[in-house]
Amino acid sequence: MPRFFPIKKSITLILLMMIHAGLFAQTDENIEKVKKLEVRGYVKDLQSLTFSKDFDSLITGNMIHNRINMRWKPTSKISGAAEFRTRLFWGEEVKYTPDFSSGIGYNQDLIDASLIWFETESMLMQTYIDRFWLEYQTEKWSARVGRQRINWGISTIWNPNDIFNTYNFLDFDYEERPGRDAVKARLNLGDLSYLEVAAATSDQSQKSVFAIKYFTNKWNYDFQFSGGVYHEIVTLGAGWAGSIKDAGLKGEIQYFAPHQDTTSQVNLTLESDYVFKDGWYLNLGFLLNSKGISKPVENWSLLNFQLSPQSLMPTKWNTVYTVSKQITPLFTGTFTGIYSPGSNLLILLPSIQYNLATNLDFDLVWQSFYAEQYDIFEVVAQRGFLRIKWSF
Repeated sequence: MPRFFPIKKSITLILLMMIHAGLFAQTDENIEKVKKLEVRGYVKDLQSLTFSKDFDSLITGNMIHNRINMRWKPTSKISGAAEFRTRLFWGEEVKYTPDFSSGIGYNQDLIDASLIWFETESMLMQTYIDRFWLEYQTEKWSARVGRQRINWGISTIWNPNDIFNTYNFLDFDYEERPGRDAVKARLNLGDLSYLEVAAATSDQSQKSVFAIKYFTNKWNYDFQFSGGVYHEIVTLGAGWAGSIKDAGLKGEIQYFAPHQDTTSQVNLTLESDYVFKDGWYLNLGFLLNSKGISKPVENWSLLNFQLSPQSLMPTKWNTVYTVSKQITPLFTGTFTGIYSPGSNLLILLPSIQYNLATNLDFDLVWQSFYAEQYDIFEVVAQRGFLRIKWSF
């Protein structure tokens, strides 16, 4: 039977009405009204294939994903946004995944702004609002309230400083990345420096986050320093970004103080990248999770890849290598490898991207997982994805 939630449905319908109003405004003779509301988005079709380690079984999945991004700017100082994604899942992946709907939900929202239009044994359709904010901005300061992304990360793969909304590098289909119900204010101090304070609330008070960040630029390097409270734990962070000659250099460190029966924790990442003259791109990175696993596990499925600010990887020592090349203006190949010494975990992530036509892109993505179990290093999971994306 279909499941409906009145509050969620009301919010979704309000947004749909806003889209209709924006499209209607474009037929109005008043050009100024047209400029106030901008509607963009895309439609994607994603096919997934999940193989057993010996390729003797296969589970298929399908998803059609529509995203609508609306920006509203009634004056030079006031702006707003409403963005949501509607996804239709069907196939064996839905059928054979226990409680599939809970796995695509978000448990940090103060307001549960998601709607499951219907759910059957092998099909589900969901709409989720991940941006809904209003901002007031002057030359000196700005303030934003509502569901938003607070991006304090600097590095590419792992961001210890991003304590508000962690990005999961395995979720390649979520380019926009998740947001939080929060309030954020920024004070510009001049000379490429600013002070930013943010508070994110949740449906559970113990999961709230409050922090303040100072950002500046010295000696052609960006520096940031932050401090606050994450889930009732005092935390301090720092990050930097610059270059040594032609090579980029980035780093972040985050410290979590002892809390109740837990000990302190440190997450540290270092990263360097370089673009060669012939168009090759190379990125090398390192991550330390002081509370991560440092030896092989008997069952790799026990590793938790539901990443969080305190667990950017389930393993203690981690390295990442990315090589990318734009072979033609329309065709790009990328290969990323992640290896965790000690736990002996290896993740291979090759992909190709091809521009079929204007606003039409094709992607082929592969994910291979290797792990040591019972003193044997072997492949434990293989996943393939085919994606076509049309933007408008």
